[in-house]
Amino acid sequence: MTNNDKKIKLLNLQLIATIGFIVALFISFTLTYDKKMNLTNNKRIYDDKTAQNLALMQTILVFLVASLFLYITYNQYKISKTQHEDDEKDLLLQSETALLSVIAACVGLYIVFKNYRKNSLSIAEIENI
Repeated sequence: MTNNDKKIKLLNLQLIATIGFIVALFISFTLTYDKKMNLTNNKRIYDDKTAQNLALMQTILVFLVASLFLYITYNQYKISKTQHEDDEKDLLLQSETALLSVIAACVGLYIVFKNYRKNSLSIAEIENI
């Protein structure tokens, strides 16, 4: 497989990850709106259990997307390094940034798991997703 083929494969993965990110944003939007409806004593979109399950699913999706972006940027960096391309340092920095995103996603996942057991969904939990 040539380097261009590898780059195309990574770009296809990036498109999939971007779709996952858009889905995660949509879920986050609906959860936030649901919480607002609850606080204003209006009819909610979801019941408590459904909202918790969605928050858990959404947080797992964010973790997977962040991990996939880390995989993509690190592999792009490796390709760039072997070809001695100009963007090698930029891709290394992107990989490091993606690692921080994975760490943040792990913290978010911990918060959701912790609150999932308590059967509560906090506003901060929704906002950080």
